[in-house]
Amino acid sequence: MFPKARARLERRLVALIVAITVVPLAILVWLGWRLIQQDRLLEQQQVQQRVEHAADLLVAALQRALADADRYLGPRPDPLPDGAVVVTFRHQEVEIVPVDRVAFVPIPHALPEPPTAAFASGEALEFRQRDLTAASSSYSELAKSGDPRIRAGALLRLGRTLANAGRTEEALAAYARLRDIDGVAVDTVPVDLIARYARCRLLEELHRAVELRAEADDLGQRLRSGRWSLTRSIYTLYASDVARWLGASGTALEAETLGDAVDALWQGWRSSKTDGEPAAGRKTVDVEDRTFTVSWQVSPDAYRALVATPRFVESQWLTALESIGQDQHTSFGLRDATGKRSVGPAAVTTSVPALRSAADSGLPWTIVASSVQPAPEHREFQLRQRLLIAGLIVVLAMAAVAGYAIVRAVGRELAVVRLQSDFVAAVSHEFRTPLTALRQFTDMLRDNRNLDDAHRQIAYDAQSRATDRLTRLVESLLDFGRMEAGARSYHFELRDCADLVRRVVEEFQSDANATGHAISLQGHPTGLVEIDDEAMSRAVRNLLDNAVKYSPQPSPIEVGLDRQNGHVTISVRDYGLGISPHEKAHIFTKFHRGDQARLKGIKGTGIGLAMVQEIVHAHRGRVEVTSEPGQGSLFTLVLPVAESGDPA
Repeated sequence: MFPKARARLERRLVALIVAITVVPLAILVWLGWRLIQQDRLLEQQQVQQRVEHAADLLVAALQRALADADRYLGPRPDPLPDGAVVVTFRHQEVEIVPVDRVAFVPIPHALPEPPTAAFASGEALEFRQRDLTAASSSYSELAKSGDPRIRAGALLRLGRTLANAGRTEEALAAYARLRDIDGVAVDTVPVDLIARYARCRLLEELHRAVELRAEADDLGQRLRSGRWSLTRSIYTLYASDVARWLGASGTALEAETLGDAVDALWQGWRSSKTDGEPAAGRKTVDVEDRTFTVSWQVSPDAYRALVATPRFVESQWLTALESIGQDQHTSFGLRDATGKRSVGPAAVTTSVPALRSAADSGLPWTIVASSVQPAPEHREFQLRQRLLIAGLIVVLAMAAVAGYAIVRAVGRELAVVRLQSDFVAAVSHEFRTPLTALRQFTDMLRDNRNLDDAHRQIAYDAQSRATDRLTRLVESLLDFGRMEAGARSYHFELRDCADLVRRVVEEFQSDANATGHAISLQGHPTGLVEIDDEAMSRAVRNLLDNAVKYSPQPSPIEVGLDRQNGHVTISVRDYGLGISPHEKAHIFTKFHRGDQARLKGIKGTGIGLAMVQEIVHAHRGRVEVTSEPGQGSLFTLVLPVAESGDPA
């Protein structure tokens, strides 16, 4: 078969084996992947069903909790936990319970105010006559009054007059007396608030930072605690200065946002009461970054509502739902009616959340329920998927190993067939040359019976050389076969390698001279080595034969003998074609012939170096090769010296 046709057939055979292996594997992988996808969809469906069921349970529990919270709106309500207030709106009246949780109110409580007529004479001295001393004396007398209203008005004016007169310490003392009066207001502002604020202003002017901070901190705590019934605008006026004195941030406090929520409810009630408010209901109110939950009841004379902060919602209602979340492996959260703003903690949203809108549930929030991660179903599906994937991997690995083994085995068989084919061709060529010579000289002797003795001798010598060549070739093939089969018997004798190498070189010299190669031997007695004379002679001759074949004409061939580290070395060096790096690993493979040999048509059977390696290994030695393309090659046989060998 021609080389190109053979190579094409080999490629087709390998491609067929790969196709037979890969196509079923691809189908198996696709089916496994589809099964995993369907398994994942089933997992998502089961998770979704569990989350939907949990959302229904959460809605029912919240409905019960809100219905139970209506007791706070009754005529005799239970004590209200932190984070919520109950407000009652009537015509121009706002009642808040407990009032200390709200920083300001829509309508302040009315307090008695000082009668202005009692201070007419003192104000005339202060403003008309500009007699601050006389005005102070007048106010001081009025400050002794038993009427707290007159006493409060007098102390307020006394502190102002003393401060304007530069008598700041006396002014601070007057304001200190004023802050102890409770239940009196000036322009709806409690006088004890005015007194504390005035003291802070004076301390700021005097740059008494420590005292100012203590006074401002006390004023701020009283403002936030709902100590005074103030409108939002008045509260903001005082609170802004307190924050400035204390260096506090502008973050709104719960009491402030709760006051805003109450104010928003008041404004909404006033604008909608003429249209009629539902008798009861629930909703959310957004104030800045907080969402308040409102549950209200309307009676003919009042509007009563529970205003709950997110903290109240979480502690009183959501905490009770934790058992449902744990049982259903679900996290949950609340959003306002629009579904955008969170009320309390937000649920961890997964790819399959369950939503219950305010319109569907009748609650003031949108309920968001989501499966915990990882979902309990995921463990079971993950185990099944791992087993399936592991099975696929095992099958793929086995198929890959089997395919690789098949391809490798087929490749080796094809390589052996190719090498055997090349070997048969090479051996045929090797046989053809001496047979041709024999035929030619035999025909010449038969057809020319009158040849003189000289020509007859030439013909006989040529026939003898051809016969010797055929004999060596046949013996080499038979001997190599016995070596591979382990049937080759060696007869080891102690002898000096120098004699053996010298004899082989001398015998080979005639063949080398015919090709124009000069062989030089350098060495000396190396010591005794256990060798088989005939086998080692053949190994050295094969190396010399290769050196001649792969060297240009004329070029020297160097044979060396040496002893190193208890070993005898026999080296054959040529300056010929050399060996490429990728071929060094294959040169000792039987039937292998290099690219240069095939390209240049160099004769050979491909078993010479394989036989050399077999022989050297039988002598417990090794073969070393050093070669560069175009620079020649150096083959070295390394043999162990016999224990009784003489030193070199």
